[in-house]
Amino acid sequence: MKKAKIAVMVLASFLLFFISIPSGASAKVMWDGAELKKGQIGRLTVLKNTELYKWDGSKKTPSRTLKAGENYRIYTFLPGKLGLGGGYYIDRDNKVKYETPSKVKLQALGVNFTNKKIGDFTYPQISSLVDNAAKERINAIIKSHFEGSYENAQNLEDEEEEHRWDYYYDYGYHVPEDEDWMYSYDYDVSYKVKYNENNLLSILVYDYMYTGGVHGMSTVTSYNFDLMKGVELQLSDVAKTSTARGKIKKYAITDLKNRAARGEMIFPEYLDEITIDNERPFYFTGSGIAIKFFEYEVAPYAAGMPEVKVPNKIFR
Repeated sequence: MKKAKIAVMVLASFLLFFISIPSGASAKVMWDGAELKKGQIGRLTVLKNTELYKWDGSKKTPSRTLKAGENYRIYTFLPGKLGLGGGYYIDRDNKVKYETPSKVKLQALGVNFTNKKIGDFTYPQISSLVDNAAKERINAIIKSHFEGSYENAQNLEDEEEEHRWDYYYDYGYHVPEDEDWMYSYDYDVSYKVKYNENNLLSILVYDYMYTGGVHGMSTVTSYNFDLMKGVELQLSDVAKTSTARGKIKKYAITDLKNRAARGEMIFPEYLDEITIDNERPFYFTGSGIAIKFFEYEVAPYAAGMPEVKVPNKIFR
């Protein structure tokens, strides 16, 4: 029974994110030799033995004693309390030392967004950056795309109405129900945040348009930013030479041909025609970049927009 209690205490130490024990994950942002974790707001150094307890908002349940010299990550705070995660807290008093990381380090963990609307379309805006001017530049670029999409949607709505009236003038009656699908136009725009670490941000924006027919068509636009400089990055900023971009192309062709051989819906005969330049949508990954292909470019419509993930070692 005594051994079981010891094992539980050891496990609890790991669950409380004891800083001095190296993480099994690869370090992203380091703070004085320890990895700064997503959601972490500070760190705690125990100066004198202090009580760790569970807090449910009204009741304090003692857990164990934290020893002087130990270090812990802090994820939240309440008045007079510091939270170690999992509902565990300690009192914020002279028994502990609490420190917060720099804004630059916190930013490197990933930025936060607020949602804005234009018409029915929702688009992201960065809520804070160390450099406010950089934030404004990036937000303006993102907003501009969605303003353009909104204008396209309004134009398509006007076009639908015009075509419906053309039908009426041609036939003397409004579009009948069985033909209505040919005159029911639609425009939509959506986005996905694909990478948000190490002061790099990748957002894919998808514009969809339907003008009658079997199905609509979608396109994708990638926005990649250096958050410290507040500038948009092109593929040539990542793969800086024509040789490097040629290696990306070769890697992508090989990958897509292998997938076609495994039975995936890929057009192998079209692959030699692909281009890898600044018009190619891409986004950052933890180990490199992913390049996107448009509908029908290398695969049938049912395959959507295929992508190939390219490791850094291929082009750097």
